[in-house]
Amino acid sequence: MRSLTIAGPAGALHVVDHPAAGAHPAREALPVVLVHGMVAHAGFWEAPLAHASGRRRAVAIDLRGHGASEPPAGADYAPSACAADVLAVLDALALPRVALVGHSYGALVALAAAAAHPERVARLVLADPPRDFSQVPAAGKAQHFTPYIAALEADGWRDTAVATFNEALAGSTPATRETVLSRAAAVPHDQMLDMSRHLLEFEAASALDRYLAAPGARAHAILAPSNAWPLSLHALRPALTSVVLPGTSHWLMLDAPAAFAAALEAWLDAP
Repeated sequence: MRSLTIAGPAGALHVVDHPAAGAHPAREALPVVLVHGMVAHAGFWEAPLAHASGRRRAVAIDLRGHGASEPPAGADYAPSACAADVLAVLDALALPRVALVGHSYGALVALAAAAAHPERVARLVLADPPRDFSQVPAAGKAQHFTPYIAALEADGWRDTAVATFNEALAGSTPATRETVLSRAAAVPHDQMLDMSRHLLEFEAASALDRYLAAPGARAHAILAPSNAWPLSLHALRPALTSVVLPGTSHWLMLDAPAAFAAALEAWLDAP
């Protein structure tokens, strides 16, 4: 495993690179690139990285302002901006075509990258992606989103942020809860605010449509049981195949690392 620093559009990016090793088929397997979600870092992908070792090249990225990657000037954490970072990593590592995996907010980043450059993404995996909140009616946005963003702008914003993560931790293991809440307690204000705004605005279903319109594009979701809303992506777009990992919270790769890694590899290996 190598720890690398790569120049990104908005600053240095930290990358963990697990080169394929062993037999010839492993060297020929499709490389996988993993993108974490809010408050996380590349280490959240430890299980998939270990599972892929010896079978395919696996790369995990610290998003801008996360882990060991530099924060962007102007606090630009839009999915499209983070997607440009992902593409910069693909270029720097000479990876012309990959399987791209994104969790939570990282799923939006993966969608933005795949929609913009479908020729670079052979397979797209969305790990418990957010709902497409852009499709909430205007009255619902005014009732729920406007006061939520106002609370994140106020002095007590961290309490609001921690409460949000607590809701998503329903069904988690104690270790997952401790890991996520410790990260939520340290997230910078500008990062939390900008990512939350974009989370509520990003047109996820439209981005998925643009990717799936490309020849040979394939997309799959690995879901927690709670991801069963009318605006969940797999409900909006039945072409997005999916599997549910029982007994997991939103951070399913931490709650059930072996099961998540096996589900990911099974779909990547499927014809």
